[in-house]
Amino acid sequence: MDLAPRWGAIQGSRRRNDGMITEEEVKNLRNDYLKAQYAQDVEGCLSYADEECIWLPPNMPMVKGHEEGHIFYEAFFSQVKPDTKIYFDEIGVSEKWSFAIGTYESVDTPVDGGEPIHSKGKYLEIHKRQPDGSLKFYKHMWSEDE
Repeated sequence: MDLAPRWGAIQGSRRRNDGMITEEEVKNLRNDYLKAQYAQDVEGCLSYADEECIWLPPNMPMVKGHEEGHIFYEAFFSQVKPDTKIYFDEIGVSEKWSFAIGTYESVDTPVDGGEPIHSKGKYLEIHKRQPDGSLKFYKHMWSEDE
């Protein structure tokens, strides 16, 4: 099955004038989110997520919507200061949806001291164009390799 008409690849990061989400938008969403995460900004992290976003973190129940997302981020940031690097392997786009697949490396420093926690893994994100034209996370799944 040819998915090209629905999930078009983009050359470079130039803006498109045909309404398609761009690779640049996907990368900017992720980079802006990582800035909020590094700052341990709960509301900032949630501002990049659709109201109906579902997070699928490793080894725990799914997190549904902003209310549960707030609890998740508060608990996470109370335990560690994250520093995550993201590597994109594939980005697919359409007018209203996009996805990204890749790998990550993270160093989480415990807030109460202790040795940093190093992890590597993979992720899958689905993004949704919002009525105001912005792009937000709609589904986000990640898991560690070890």
